[in-house]
Amino acid sequence: MKIPNIFENQTVPETYSAGTIIFQEGQEGDSMYIVKSGEVELRVHGKVVEVVSEEGFFGEMAVIESGQRSATAIAKTDIVLIPLNKKRFEFMVHEIPFFAVHVMQGLSRRLRGINASA
Repeated sequence: MKIPNIFENQTVPETYSAGTIIFQEGQEGDSMYIVKSGEVELRVHGKVVEVVSEEGFFGEMAVIESGQRSATAIAKTDIVLIPLNKKRFEFMVHEIPFFAVHVMQGLSRRLRGINASA
C-alpha cells in the first residue's frame, strides 16, 4: 500500500548517496521517513534486519514515542526520502486513520521479523 503523504509538496525531500548513514542506533530521533526512491537497510546491533524500498517507511518509533533510535538506517542505494516529524505524523493519523493502522502493521511485521531471526 502506498502511504499517502499530504505534505509531499510542502516538505523538502532529503537525498542520500549509497552508503550514507541516515541515523544510528542510540541517537535521539524526531522524524520518520517515507522512501520516495531507492532502498534503505535497517540494522540492529550491526545485523541487517530489513531492506525498505520505495513507498516503504522507517523510523516510525521516533514519532510514536520519544527516545533513542533502536536501529541504524543506511542508504543501500542512492535514495530520496520524505521526512515526517511528530506534528505531521499526528496530523496524518487524525486526517487519514488508516495511516495509523498501516504504520502499526509495518511495525508489527518488522518486530516479528527481528524476533524470528533472533
